[in-house]
Amino acid sequence: MTKYYTSFIRVFKPGLGTAKEVIEEFESLELDAPGVVTGTPFAPTEGGITFVLSRVFNDASGIDKYNQAIMGASEARQQLVNRLSEKCINTTMRISREISPPTYRGAKPPTCLVRNFIKVKRGHLDEAIDLLTSNFSEIPEDRTKPLLTENTTGRSNLLVITTPYENFETAEEGWLRVRGMSGTSRGRRLAEITQESMRIPTLVLHRTLQN
Repeated sequence: MTKYYTSFIRVFKPGLGTAKEVIEEFESLELDAPGVVTGTPFAPTEGGITFVLSRVFNDASGIDKYNQAIMGASEARQQLVNRLSEKCINTTMRISREISPPTYRGAKPPTCLVRNFIKVKRGHLDEAIDLLTSNFSEIPEDRTKPLLTENTTGRSNLLVITTPYENFETAEEGWLRVRGMSGTSRGRRLAEITQESMRIPTLVLHRTLQN
């Protein structure tokens, strides 16, 4: 089975929105699907803090269950969602499917989640996936392997590499390793077939996922 992920993104107006409110929104949905809530001031959007509420499902049927839970939510939850939306500049929902699963090797639960977005040039998506998965297969067993997903909604040809880290310091060490890849033949080829890319570190605020 192929796992699927939902990401509900809230971009708050400056000075509005708190982690407590967003965590309450996440927990208020009656749905048996683990996930994580992250927040960041580093997203390239106008406004305040960006929060992402992510959930993981064992297969695509989980998306149907998610939609049913949203539609059948209590009035109290709907009021909470409406109040939060009034404080936002923008809200977006994305669905993605898993290409390569993650393996976390940190000694402590992750506090930082880094998402790398890669917009691949038309006609080169499969090649980009092959280049990335080949690199991931060479990561030593004692090191964390990232999650690779492909968006199935929104912008096409968009890959997302999601990597959990114990803290921001180890996230920066990971960035240096990725930066070193740019000098390899795979790295140069990936750059040639990439239209644009973006790296966004986030803080883990709440999680129900197992390591």
